[in-house]
Amino acid sequence: MSRELVFTATYNESANIGPWINAVVQARPSADILIVDDNSPDGTSPVVADLVKHHPQITLCTRPGKLGLSSAHIYAMRYALENEYDVLVTMDADGSHQPAQIPAVISGLAQANFCIGTRTRGGSHQAALPRRILSHGANITARVLLPMGISEYTTSFRAFDPSALRVLIDHKFTTSGYAFFIECLEVMHRSDVLMTEEPIDFLERFAGTSKIPKNQIYLSMLALGQLSFSRLRNRTRKTDSQ
Repeated sequence: MSRELVFTATYNESANIGPWINAVVQARPSADILIVDDNSPDGTSPVVADLVKHHPQITLCTRPGKLGLSSAHIYAMRYALENEYDVLVTMDADGSHQPAQIPAVISGLAQANFCIGTRTRGGSHQAALPRRILSHGANITARVLLPMGISEYTTSFRAFDPSALRVLIDHKFTTSGYAFFIECLEVMHRSDVLMTEEPIDFLERFAGTSKIPKNQIYLSMLALGQLSFSRLRNRTRKTDSQ
């Protein structure tokens, strides 16, 4: 039986984390759970610490401050490799990603090293209109600038096997924030990691407010342009060396 780790990064998710944990346990009873909390001022960590008493499969890492989404995901990748997990699932804990769909995303690893939950090919995006427009625009732009055979680039509902994780851990990332998720895909694509996608239903967050900074739209578009240029430059170098 494979060892599975389900990870989420939290910041001010005290109202959401309990229902999320219970749903993960129900969907994947044998999986371990890793939560990295950036010292949420709303008391997310104490809520999790209390739940550990009932769910010993939970590991809580409380960091000293808001160190960022990308560093939390890299921490989870290292943790999964160091503890010899066969599968790492990453997702949001705000209710937008449904733990009941974890098995579907993991099922993609039967034919690939990495699977992303897609809101396009058979999936759905049921969040508020501004969020749908933002996600739709970002994914269309990414498919044009960085084609790699998948329809979804920005959601963090993903499953990795160890070979995909090793590729990412060995890479020195140049982006942070939400652009990090796109760079992860490009790094795996360049390393010939076999990627696939499974449909998911993306919902509106259950409680609290979105934490997407306003400047992330600009930064993500800038990162997309830089990654596309880097791909073109590498392709030119390979052609010149032949």
